[in-house]
Parts: sequence; structure tokens; C-alpha cells
Amino acid sequence: MNEMVVKKLFCVVFASVISMGFYAQSEGVSPGYTFSIKKKIEPPFLEFVPGSIKFVDTDGNNAINANEDFSIQFEMRNTGTGDALNLQAVFTATGNTQGIRIASKQAISNLPKGTTLQYSLPLQSGMEIQDGKLNLKLEIEEPNGFNSEAIELELATIKFSAPNVIVPDYTVFSADGSTNLALRKPFSIQLIVQNTGQGPAKDVSYKLIHPEECFVLSGEESGVFATLAPGETRSLEFQMVLNAKFAGTSLPLSLNLTEGYGRYSTNWKGTLTLNQTLASERMVVQAKQQEEKSIEVASLRSDVDKDIPMGIAPNEKRYALIIGNEDYSKYQVGLDREVNVAFAANDARVFAEYAEKILGIPKRNIALLVDATKGQMTQQLAQLKRLIEVEKGDAEVVFYYSGHGLPEESSNAPYLIPVDVSGTQPNQGVALQAVYDALSSFPTNKTTVILDACFSGGARQKELVAMKGVKVKANVENVPGNLVVLASSSGTEASAVYTEKQHGYFTYFLLKELKETKAQTTIASSMQKVKQNVEREAARIGKIQTPTTQLGSEALKNWEVRKW
Repeated sequence: MNEMVVKKLFCVVFASVISMGFYAQSEGVSPGYTFSIKKKIEPPFLEFVPGSIKFVDTDGNNAINANEDFSIQFEMRNTGTGDALNLQAVFTATGNTQGIRIASKQAISNLPKGTTLQYSLPLQSGMEIQDGKLNLKLEIEEPNGFNSEAIELELATIKFSAPNVIVPDYTVFSADGSTNLALRKPFSIQLIVQNTGQGPAKDVSYKLIHPEECFVLSGEESGVFATLAPGETRSLEFQMVLNAKFAGTSLPLSLNLTEGYGRYSTNWKGTLTLNQTLASERMVVQAKQQEEKSIEVASLRSDVDKDIPMGIAPNEKRYALIIGNEDYSKYQVGLDREVNVAFAANDARVFAEYAEKILGIPKRNIALLVDATKGQMTQQLAQLKRLIEVEKGDAEVVFYYSGHGLPEESSNAPYLIPVDVSGTQPNQGVALQAVYDALSSFPTNKTTVILDACFSGGARQKELVAMKGVKVKANVENVPGNLVVLASSSGTEASAVYTEKQHGYFTYFLLKELKETKAQTTIASSMQKVKQNVEREAARIGKIQTPTTQLGSEALKNWEVRKW
């Protein structure tokens, strides 16, 4: 054989051997030679991006509630040399799995080599879920076995808590200054919608129902709240009017309520009587969400405004003059409503109730002035002075004022400002010293002056007058005779408003102390607690307010044991 023939024969034999080798492998035969040829593999390497794994739930409480959609979100990267195809997320659930709806495998999108993708795996819980812990193990499965490492999550589960959507309170108030509900006179009704249940309410819808002769001038008669958290409130307000065709003496109204489950709400029904007295204004409602399981039913009145207990036994020789000056803009042209003293009228009205029920002052001995003019204030002060004189030393007197106070520019003498007196002329108001003099002109058994006002030029909302941007320390130290003066603030401080409670800070905590003790304690003890509470709550809103006590020379003799 020549060289060329030998080469051809070798190639033929080699090809036959290779062919036989593959055939033997495919048929399960063990040939006498040991070599094979395999296709080259380019594997993907899958990694969870550190810190990217998140549990995301609908209400954001980081727990799985009953009947809730949630998801596991993460980022994954492929650091291998090949693309990751036909991937599946594999879940293994242990622990409190009742009510958890999870597909054991979910297909996810391919992950090309050298890339990072975000994934979100939707999951769901049912109504039958119970309190406990759910353990989830998650692994990304790749067909050729190049799976990711497994991650594990421990999640809290919370059993179903029902909402309870109701209308706990409402108020009817004047829309045009009228005082009584009548035909052809606009009025407004305000209702609170609240979820008093333990669980969130979703898709809360409402619809106002009224007779044909009643027309809604403003306010949406139907609507939807997407959610109402436990304890949360929403305010609805409708301006209405009755036409001349309305027959009868009462107006039936109702508010139909539904929520997402269709079973956890109660419709409201109310009846308004013609000629009933209307409130002077709408009430402020603070929407509030309770994080605790204890739900406080909402009301248009503060906690100190309701359930006032009986305290000291009535005494016919006790007298009170109570003034709440709130609406200055109503009496003075060009004044911004922001200069009004928020809730001063409510301060006075509620204090009058406390004067009667807790302080034992007969109702006929209580003079209550709301938005008082200078003439009204001086007239009532003169009458109180005369009553003190008549009692010949046995009178027990309370003077209460909530409203604007200002210092006179040249002397810094403090003045109470009636609603018809301009802040630019404080000396046209009622001098605080004149109040002291009237109350001390004749001997008394005891006299208490309560001032929820500051005299520095500050205010609950906006100053009555700019005071050139400078707060002034008024001269309020000269307290005569048997007077005990309880003041809401000192120095150049302003007296703050407790909006949620619809009172000044000082009045609210004073009423709270009287309610809790039924006035069966000393004034000194009460003021110590009031001062601490006011300072604390004012600090929470970034303010400084320091209630003070000033004593006349006669009051000093029995101050430590002096009771209300």
C-alpha cells in the first residue's frame, strides 16, 4: 500500500469506530473502547440581590390579614454564562397555613445572562386565616438544575376582624344665622361616619334619603370612601332647605350605609322637628385612626363635654359670670376670621355646665355671655358686684373668661377685649384691674378668677392686632383681697388651642381635673396637675405654655387648704 491508501483506510476505520461507539451507547452496549463526545453547556447562575426581598401587603401593617392580597417582591440577577429559561418560583409553606392561597409553582420570566430583573409574586389569604406565623420557603427552579439558593420568610397572620360602620353623632346648625329650623330657611346637617369595628372597612358607600319637599343645596348626596380604618371618622355636611309645600311638624332623614362585605354597617335615621333650636356653628371633627384594638366611639363633643358628674352641693350664695368671646370678625368689618378665638364659645358654655353641676352654683346665679360686647360685660360685672355686696361677706364667686386679651401700649396694663372693641385700641376694652376691683370691692367667702387668655399680643390662632411682631409682658401681678387668679399662661406666652378636644388647652385640662375629682380637692392640688398637663401637651406641638396662680393678700392666709 502506498501512503495515500493507508490514510484513507485509517479514516474509514476511525469513522466506523466513532459510529459504533455512539450506537453502543444508545443501545446500552459496552464496547471495548471508552470515549464519547458531549455538547458544551453554558450554565446560568441565579442569585437573589441582597436586601431586595420584600413582603408587601394591602394595608401596610406588615402582616397577612384575612381576605387580603399580598406579594413577595425581589430582585434576581444572572451572573452565569448562559440565559436562564423556563424559570419557576417554588413555594413551600409551613406553620399557620390555614386560609393561605399559594400555588406551589409559579412561572416567572426568563433571565438573560448578565442581567438583573425585578419580580413580584402575588399571593392571597382567605377569611378563615387565624392568628399565628406562616413560614415561607422560596426557591427559583431552573430546568437544568441550576437553581437559586432558597430563602425563608416568617410572616405574621391575623384572623378576620369585622368592621362596623355607623353614624355615631350628628348636629344641625344654622346656615344663614337663623336660630330655629323653619320652612324656606336654609340649614345644615353634619354627620360623622365612623368605623367602630376592629377590622378595616373597604368601599364604604353612603346615600342621603330625604322627602321631595326637602332640597339639598350643597353636599354630595351619595359617595364612596375607599377605606375606613378602625376608629377612623369622616364628616359629611349637607346644606338643605324645606319649601313651602312641606307639611308636617317633623323632617325624617336617613343615611344608608354599605361596605365591601355587605354586612357590617348600620343605616342612620333621624327626625328633625320644625322650630327646634339650631346650633350656632358646625363642629370640628378630627379624622383619627386608632392603632390599638380599643376603639373610642366618635362624637361631636369632647370627652369633658359629656357625662358631667355632680360635685359640690348647691349653695344659693354662689355666683358665676362666664364669658366666651370667640367671633370678633362678626362684629368688626374687615377682620379675618382667623383672628377669632377658636372654641372660646364652647369653653364658656361647657364651663357653665360645670359651674352648675360640679361647683354647685345654682343655674339662676350663673350669667353666661357668648361673644359679649363691652356694654354687656360691664353691665354683668356691675350686677355681680351688687350681688357680692348683698351677701355681706358670704358670697362665693367664680369669674371665667375665654377670649382675646391685650396690653395697653404705654403702661402694659392688661385688658379683656370684647368682640366689638378693636385690637388697635385695647384701652377701650375692660381692664383686668377693673374686674379685680369689682370682685374685691366687698368681702367674699372666696373668689376665683379663671382666665383662658394671654395678654402678650399672642393668640390661639392669629393675633387680633399685629403688635409689631413683638410679644409684651403685661402687668398682671396686682391681685387684691381674697382673689385667687388661675391664668392659662404667663409672661409673653400665647395660650394654645386643643383642636381635637375643641377647647383651649388650659380650659380642657381644668375641666378634666374637675370632672375626675368632682371638685373634692384643693385648688392648689388641681392647679398643680393642670399645669403639668398643659406644659406637656403644649410641648408636643412645639409651644411653651405655663399656667400660673396669683393670690391676693387675704387668699394667702388659707391657700393651702382652700377648696373649690
